[in-house]
Amino acid sequence: MPGADGADNDCWQSFQAAYGPYVDGIFSQSNYGIVTKMGFWLMPETDHQSYMITFPRDSDLGRIVEIIKPLAQKRILGNIPQLRHVIQELAVTGKPRSHWYTGTGTMPRDVIAKHAATQPCGDVAWCFYGTQYGDRASINSQIALLKTEFAAVPGMKFYLPEDMPADHYLHSRALVCSGTPVLKELDWLNWTPNAAHLFFSPILPTRARDAEKAFEIITRLHKKYGFDLLPTCCIAGREMHTIVNIVYDRYDADAKRRAMGCMREMIRECAKQGYGEYRTHLLFQDQVAESYSWGGGALRKFNETIKDALDPNSIMSLAGMAFGGRGLGGKGGRYWMEISGTYSETAKKKQEESRAKGDYLYIARQVKIEENAKNPLQ
Repeated sequence: MPGADGADNDCWQSFQAAYGPYVDGIFSQSNYGIVTKMGFWLMPETDHQSYMITFPRDSDLGRIVEIIKPLAQKRILGNIPQLRHVIQELAVTGKPRSHWYTGTGTMPRDVIAKHAATQPCGDVAWCFYGTQYGDRASINSQIALLKTEFAAVPGMKFYLPEDMPADHYLHSRALVCSGTPVLKELDWLNWTPNAAHLFFSPILPTRARDAEKAFEIITRLHKKYGFDLLPTCCIAGREMHTIVNIVYDRYDADAKRRAMGCMREMIRECAKQGYGEYRTHLLFQDQVAESYSWGGGALRKFNETIKDALDPNSIMSLAGMAFGGRGLGGKGGRYWMEISGTYSETAKKKQEESRAKGDYLYIARQVKIEENAKNPLQ
């Protein structure tokens, strides 16, 4: 809607749903078009207090989730808190894995415990990072309630930033949750030489049995494929974003194959339990899209119908989000290469057809790892 006398309308972002079907959201995670204008709702500046709560046992996971659930539903917890496994406390120091363990395969749990004991958090299993907002009296009241609720987990401990050394991650978390971006979070990229990463990101109900089931699957498959388990749970009142980070050496062909195998099997096994991903690497977009399989893939068919209407030649983001439409023969993202550097026959054929027609909108690149081991796949 234009503003007065055709001027820009400063009401346009006051109410997101507008009138009729809500279409704005279909552009937020799609390849339907190019966003040219965007509005942000900013949080007013207020007092805040970040903190960390630790829990001693891996088996505490379900109880922690059930305590968080009503606190989040009642909007007592500020922002989106994170529950991280203690191995993340080692990774975020920026020290390489070899500093802690030089063996192969998944780092043994007793080795993690031994080194966690040398860290400010101590020999624990889970670290919960949260931030409360409001005036000081409200914050104090909220923190008192949190201490009472989490005390139901024997051995829990509560820390404020002033309780931690200046280089501890809690200080960075406090900055992030007060609107100051920092990069310390990415220090886990030092975990492996030439580090690259893949995120496995299923959405789970905020419920103990689902958290425990998903982590049983994820833990088992990380052990099978020889990767350290680096999980973070972003927990809200009814859903939890479970973000598992596979860190691998991008110059190591075997590590790439194992990373792909681990991802594909986690997607497959979690989908059998009804846990779908909300994002993924381009390589896995078709598998994730196909996991939303109700009604013979009704969701994907609907998405590709919209794609065909808005972008009939499939020139925008090609097969992003695995919605290819007619322009790619309904193939979705199936033409993307494997991160191992292999080059599918389908991709090769498509490239040859495109070249013959002088159509370079679709370009597939081949990287032969064995010929140029120091040229990572981009």
